[in-house]
Amino acid sequence: MSDFTPLETAVLDNICADYGDFGETLRALLASAKVRERDKTGHGFYTTIAVNKTLPAIAPELTRIDGPDAHMLGMGEGMIMGFILWWEKGYPQSLEGFQYGDAKGDTVDLKSYDLSALRFSHIEPLPKGETEPS
Repeated sequence: MSDFTPLETAVLDNICADYGDFGETLRALLASAKVRERDKTGHGFYTTIAVNKTLPAIAPELTRIDGPDAHMLGMGEGMIMGFILWWEKGYPQSLEGFQYGDAKGDTVDLKSYDLSALRFSHIEPLPKGETEPS
């Protein structure tokens, strides 16, 4: 996962850890993944990824996995970001990051931030029972 930022890597590692055998297969797919594009929307971002499609698709029916929350630093007191790993035809396609807001409900314009420099204090997994892929 060398093309990913530290935040993206931590989020994807957390998703893989939450899913047992499925997560290990996903980790193998992501190990050789390449970042194709990063799109900063202002409120969040999309990181489009390319995976090795000579490996078998692992979840053809899957459309998304709700990811963990990240407690961010330097973006306002109490800023939390959420994540979704989007799927297409059995392969992970993009990672979406979005802001819930800080302690006052404010958000920042991520277009002015270097995504590779985003810092976080910790990643908070979704509570058990809320991590079913859909």
